[in-house]
Amino acid sequence: MKVSTREALERRETPYGSVGVVHDGADLQAWWIWKDDEAIDPDWNALEREDLLYVIEGTLRLELEGEPPRDLTRGECFVIPAGRRFRGYRWPRDGEPCLFLAVTPAG
Repeated sequence: MKVSTREALERRETPYGSVGVVHDGADLQAWWIWKDDEAIDPDWNALEREDLLYVIEGTLRLELEGEPPRDLTRGECFVIPAGRRFRGYRWPRDGEPCLFLAVTPAG
């Protein structure tokens, strides 16, 4: 599956970006996430397991509750700890789109 062209097993559109499933296995799940002119989710998200992010294109501003924002650019990765509240969006807001891969244990 070619993530750079946003191929996916299934895809869904949200006000906060497009999401494409690239793997949904017994042990591992992976999605690409495309942010382009999306709204910033007013809610914080949290996952029960670690979430590895890898930026393919653009810049992702990642906010972890209680910490200063961090900007992840092409080729950078970051692991969001399990249970940690977070949100992410394209940066700068009027900049180029952002494509990143999110990988987490299944469950």
